[in-house]
Amino acid sequence: MNSDFPILAYHKVDYRRELGITNLSPERFERQISFFKESGYSSFLTDEFPNISSISLDGINMENQDYESGESSNSPSRFFIISFDDGYEDIFIYAYPILKKYGFTAIVFLIAGYIGKFNIWDASPGPRFRHLNWTQVQEMSKNGFLFGSHGINHNFLTRQKDNDIRYETETSKKMLEDRLGLPVQFFSYPYGNYNERVIRFVHESGYKAAFSLYPEFWSKESYKINRSIYAIPRIAIYSLDNMRAFRAKIGCSRSGQIPYIQKIKNQLINKCAYASVLVKNQKS
Repeated sequence: MNSDFPILAYHKVDYRRELGITNLSPERFERQISFFKESGYSSFLTDEFPNISSISLDGINMENQDYESGESSNSPSRFFIISFDDGYEDIFIYAYPILKKYGFTAIVFLIAGYIGKFNIWDASPGPRFRHLNWTQVQEMSKNGFLFGSHGINHNFLTRQKDNDIRYETETSKKMLEDRLGLPVQFFSYPYGNYNERVIRFVHESGYKAAFSLYPEFWSKESYKINRSIYAIPRIAIYSLDNMRAFRAKIGCSRSGQIPYIQKIKNQLINKCAYASVLVKNQKS
């Protein structure tokens, strides 16, 4: 029995084009969400992550899955999590209705300093996208969506001084909790960028778990052996991923694992994101 399951990281779901590769059209996003529904997936409760070692995944049967067609053969539910980094307004406009239509929810990581504002923090010279406002966040929260922190300014945390890291982690948590009226338990590292020093501040700020952009599946076995609850892996989905690549990324191949080429592709994309921001910072 294979207890691994995918945690996906999305960014934008919008019709507008951009120079980057983080934007999916609503139609493409719905095809992917529909695939999950038709393949017998169920949303996993993200707030159970602090107790992941005690979660039972018994009954998940990978053997009855037709990986090529994506159709299940009387198989029990398979788990997955959808997450969104940055918290763009298009999540509310496009992704939120689609997810409700198929009975799924997600966790959205908000940049606390940019609620309702445009993404001028982004190094891309392309069009600007507005972030969710508080009214939109509160409506989604009332309908089962979770919210976590993505910092205040979307900075490279490993390049910050200790006081600045504490500000990004601790103050962003308080800002979000004050407006949501709910505990904010999860953190997503901007650009997936972290090290042991950053993890220490995330832990000390009171978060129960944190998410990276390392492209592999999550499992309670890997957590027990060699994974920190403050470095949970996620698989980023980009505009260049067609349905074949998407199915491969979520393990719907004959091996049931993410193909090596998909892992390398995501790692290269992450490194390019690092480089673009570093170039911008050097010029400013």
